[in-house]
Amino acid sequence: MATPEPEVLSAVDSAFWRDAYLKAFVDTSCDYYKQYIAQPHQFSDGVHYEGYLWDCFRGAQRITVQRFRSEVARHREVFVMADDHSRDRVMGPPLWPEAPYSVARFKASALLRSLGWLPEDIYVFDESVCWTLVLTHEHDQKRRYCLELGSRAHTNRVPPAGG
Repeated sequence: MATPEPEVLSAVDSAFWRDAYLKAFVDTSCDYYKQYIAQPHQFSDGVHYEGYLWDCFRGAQRITVQRFRSEVARHREVFVMADDHSRDRVMGPPLWPEAPYSVARFKASALLRSLGWLPEDIYVFDESVCWTLVLTHEHDQKRRYCLELGSRAHTNRVPPAGG
C-alpha cells in the first residue's frame, strides 16, 4: 500500500530536520531572528513567531516559480516545512495544515500538485540539507519572490531517462 501524501514526520523527527535546516541555512544570531522568530508571542490561536526564516538566510539567490518547480521535479522526494504563524497575522492564504514546527515528506510530484493548499511561504529541502528552495508570499512588480540556497550536487535526484 502506498504511503499517503504527505507523510508528516513525528515530532522528534521534525525537530531533528528543522534543527538541521536552521544550522545549514539560517543566521540565528542576527537581530531579526532573535526578535521575530526566537521570541514567540501569544495570539488568539496560540503561541507563534512573527518573522520569516528566509529573512535570516546566509545568502540566497532569487529564482522564478518555474525554476522552483523544475528544481523540485528533479528529486524523488523532498522535505517541506513552513513558518509557524498565527491566523491573526496571516489572513488570506492557508497556514501550514499540520502541527506547528512539523516537517512533511513529499514525493516531488505530489508536492507540485499540492502547492495550492499549502502556505505561500514553504521551505523545501532533502535529506542532504545542502540546498533549499523557498516559495514566499512576496511579489515584486513582475513575479513571486522565490529563493534558492546551497548546492544540489549529490542529492537524491531522479536519474536522467535511460540512465
